[in-house]
Amino acid sequence: MSRIFAGVWLRRRAELRHGLRIAAAGLLSFALAQALGLAQGYWAVFTAVLVVQGSVGGSWKAAVDRLVGTLFGAAYGAAIATLVPHNDPITLGIALGISLTPLAILAAIYPAYRVAPVTAVILLLGSASAAEPPYLAALLRTVEVSLGGVVGIAVSLFLLPARAHVLLGNAANRVLQQLAELLALLVDALLKPSDAEVILARNDAIRGALTGLENISDEAARERRYYLSDDADPEPVTRTLRRVRHDLVLIGRVAAEPLPEASRSRLAGRLTEFGMAATAFLRGLGAAFAQRKPPPDAASLEAAFARLAAELEILKDGERLTTLGFALEHLQHNLADLTRRAAEFARGPKAAAQIPPA
Repeated sequence: MSRIFAGVWLRRRAELRHGLRIAAAGLLSFALAQALGLAQGYWAVFTAVLVVQGSVGGSWKAAVDRLVGTLFGAAYGAAIATLVPHNDPITLGIALGISLTPLAILAAIYPAYRVAPVTAVILLLGSASAAEPPYLAALLRTVEVSLGGVVGIAVSLFLLPARAHVLLGNAANRVLQQLAELLALLVDALLKPSDAEVILARNDAIRGALTGLENISDEAARERRYYLSDDADPEPVTRTLRRVRHDLVLIGRVAAEPLPEASRSRLAGRLTEFGMAATAFLRGLGAAFAQRKPPPDAASLEAAFARLAAELEILKDGERLTTLGFALEHLQHNLADLTRRAAEFARGPKAAAQIPPA
């Protein structure tokens, strides 16, 4: 049994840790709400459960968004409940429309306020039968949501914390593994007919992986902005990976069909050498990001770039080879930049590096 549990933990460690944080946040907020005698403590529990995200940065954004939305919705809902009579179904419906419509439009334009309409509606409907006046209900709901948000942030920070930079390294690795597979397909497509559907599917997978990386990068940047982390700036990593992907898109345009026979026979060996070196380097670079280790040695890749560029310079055979040479030159530059980013990322948080030895 312990072996099964250990296997599940290794495979689903991130998900299990996240689930434990959610459960702990819900239970802790419930206990605090009971201890403080809050009438509707379930607001604190709901908030704590919803606030805990996959990373500290994500939890912080969820907590701030929920608090801002609750404050705005509670204030507006309390004003409508106080100023607009709602003692029967017709007047209650009118008050509900006045309360809900502008807040729903606001939430559609600014997603940070998406909880505002819900708060206003619950406050308005609850005030029709509750003994407490609307302004007091608004204050209590804000206190309950604030309590849940604080608990959610505290649990995210101190209980099995998931820093966004760790997730960023794993996400960068996923993108790089996908890029390695695409590059291998494109090199083959330059030399022989290829399956366009397979290449298209790989491009779609890379777009999805980049979207996930960008979301995590935003969370990592938020942790830095609010002094929850002193780690490397995530933006250059995502920016450079986007550039590498654009380089491969340009190579893909050249590889829409195989090169002419004369060019293929002259370039086959160099293209194959380059494809193997670049694919191995991309995979090693991805592993370096995931494990926060120094990037792999680029000597073999640089040599392959140089030999292929020399052959292309000799050929100078038409627009396709010119475009290929241009794309490879940019790819070489961007991979060198990405290597520097991996080296920065491997050094970890600056704060940790500045701690003097014991």
